[in-house]
Amino acid sequence: MTVQALPVVTWVATGWDDPRVAGLRGLMDAEVGPRYARPGAGPRPSPPPPSAAEVEVAWLALAGGEPAATASLRRLAVAGEPVRWEVKRVFVAPAHRRRGLAAQALRRVEESARGVGVDRLLLQTGDRQPEAMALYEREGWEPVPVYPPYDRVGHSRCYGKGVG
Repeated sequence: MTVQALPVVTWVATGWDDPRVAGLRGLMDAEVGPRYARPGAGPRPSPPPPSAAEVEVAWLALAGGEPAATASLRRLAVAGEPVRWEVKRVFVAPAHRRRGLAAQALRRVEESARGVGVDRLLLQTGDRQPEAMALYEREGWEPVPVYPPYDRVGHSRCYGKGVG
């Protein structure tokens, strides 16, 4: 029996509009979207996605040159609310799971946040993503009240973590 070596993972700081990052987000949408489907009721309301201008950095893991994982740091400004910094779109492609890449992606975003003077991060996930909630809690994130704009969604779970 031949054991194949796992491809080496390289992390790259890039932007929200990087097609490799966008491709991973598309895979995430295809996987997670059906969990929130409401047959006959139309799509669930959701806030607009981040713009490239709001994203400080998108981290991309390449495994043997193939996009494997991503997570981004977003500056979230909502009218009438304090500016918040949040982690967006943590995702690992199915072929690259169980290697610790999601935790590594979180740490990359946390380091980037410290680099721009952020001492507390937030993130939002959905209540039908138990694997995401388990990851965040395992990595030291604590549940916090749902914050705008996710307070209008109805299925949000929010977390916070001091990173300063």
